[in-house]
Amino acid sequence: MKAAFFNNGNRLFDVYANGRKEIIEKEFELFPQIITSENFAENAELLKEVEVIFTTWGMPACTAEQLAKLPNLKLLMHAAGSTKSFAQPFLEAGVRVFCAAESNSIPVAEFCLAQILLASKGFFQNILDTKRMRNNDHFGGAYKGKGAYGEKIAFISVGKITKHTMELLSPFHFDKLAVSRSLSDSYCQENSISKVTMEEAFEQAYIISNHLPDRDDNIGIINYDLLSQMRYGATFINTGRGAQVNEDDLIRVMKERPDLCALLDVTHPEPSSPNSELFDLPNVHMSSHLAGSINDEYVRMADFVIEQVKNWQNNKELSGEVSLEELAYLA
Repeated sequence: MKAAFFNNGNRLFDVYANGRKEIIEKEFELFPQIITSENFAENAELLKEVEVIFTTWGMPACTAEQLAKLPNLKLLMHAAGSTKSFAQPFLEAGVRVFCAAESNSIPVAEFCLAQILLASKGFFQNILDTKRMRNNDHFGGAYKGKGAYGEKIAFISVGKITKHTMELLSPFHFDKLAVSRSLSDSYCQENSISKVTMEEAFEQAYIISNHLPDRDDNIGIINYDLLSQMRYGATFINTGRGAQVNEDDLIRVMKERPDLCALLDVTHPEPSSPNSELFDLPNVHMSSHLAGSINDEYVRMADFVIEQVKNWQNNKELSGEVSLEELAYLA
């Protein structure tokens, strides 16, 4: 089976690392060059026999005219999450597109689990109090959270990451709330989830975790009216997208409510403006879009797409396929 790497970026072999590129070279007849937007035309004639494209972040957007020059292309394997920026022409041309969003959701869910457990203990507020109380004889007055037994945690939207986070939380005893239009009543019953409105989530939960998809209708949806209703000592976690939060409203609420905590792995813009007050607020903790796959975790996605091609060759069940119908709803 003839294959090629397509990529415009510099992260291709961060993902296809630790011997994964060599596996592809061994298992497939691999085109000798990485195809980019710049060199596609000069290699188009030689790419006619290619049946599978391997890629990751940095996949070039191809036109219908370009795809017409790849008559034997059957599969596009994206060892990363979202395919929104490039998938549609491939799908319309009849090429099956697969992504490793499921694999990429694993480290995000693990990151969320860590933050949720620490937030339930009031860790982030506590470390601020502990620093402030350095000259005290004891830390008895430092903030303590509600703990990880019976407290409410709300998930804003339920997709792969949320479901995996909920699975990781199963050994603990949280009361799970979810804002979702798609969850069935039977799924909620089987997994002990209570469906709530957005307003109820912010009013009731001690920890609120945002997982909204990256769509225009979600821009700024998390605003002052919602954030200001959070319970005393509550924590807001954002590993979704920064644009979903009205930053000015978040800053206002965090200034008005020093008891609250915000854990932001994403902002808008990203990174935030150097002048943003988010950097200065003691109850806002920002990380550098750290939740998704990093370093050694990248190769999990390469393993996934390699496995799917082998499954396709052996007529086995496939995972991670992207359809034209669902493309508009993906993050």
